[in-house]
Amino acid sequence: MFGFLIKKSFWDLWDNMGRVLVVNLLFTFLVLAFLGTSFVAQFSLPLAGLLLFILFFLLIIYLGMAASYIKELNDFKAPEIKSLFKNIKSTWKSSLLGGVVFSAVLFFTVLGMRFYLSLDGILGIMGAIFLFWIFVTVSLASLYYFPVVNRLNSTFMKMMKKSFLIFLDNPFLTIFVFIGIIINLCLSVFTIFLIPGPAGVLIWIDNNLRLLIYKYDYLEENPDARRNIPWRALFLEDNEKIGPRSFRNTLFPWK
Repeated sequence: MFGFLIKKSFWDLWDNMGRVLVVNLLFTFLVLAFLGTSFVAQFSLPLAGLLLFILFFLLIIYLGMAASYIKELNDFKAPEIKSLFKNIKSTWKSSLLGGVVFSAVLFFTVLGMRFYLSLDGILGIMGAIFLFWIFVTVSLASLYYFPVVNRLNSTFMKMMKKSFLIFLDNPFLTIFVFIGIIINLCLSVFTIFLIPGPAGVLIWIDNNLRLLIYKYDYLEENPDARRNIPWRALFLEDNEKIGPRSFRNTLFPWK
């Protein structure tokens, strides 16, 4: 599972380098606009606050659109860039709801930890630690949210529940995926987050759920085989689609 997740994510990124670059460019533009509100704040704080609010929600909506687009790349399709914007109708509500919930959790975690840390004694420390681990749990479960929206679409509460259940069922894999995100972002610094960037993260987390779905489909038919998942057999079709890669294939994937 771990090795094939790395392999597939790498080739999905490599084979769609141009598309990934465009997705990241648009994301970078929104982030720069978001950071640019500090300049507006020098002239008008209310206007800067309004712009921050608008850009924050635009970023969340864009992430949902991009995640839906990336899902098509991971499914071995070659969608045109313009189809990126066609996904807004089907993703904006779930993206906003997920973004608002996560932002609320972050806000109350920071507020609560400041309160508990201001208290003297063991009670304050225990309260702060408790809130910290709640936030860690929510953050790790949220790694599944966009992939669940795109692959297991349902009502908002059911998608939230599925995200937590998948995390609780695969804690070590989730930690591995989180470490992969950190490595991705560190590498992205050298390319100003253009490659692999946010799109690389979306490829990574979506592929993770895509491969897990194979496991759950198999367990549906073989409920007693949880300790003996035939990963190679489950990934056989995907592995054949990736195919053997020569040096020429790697440098010129379109040929």
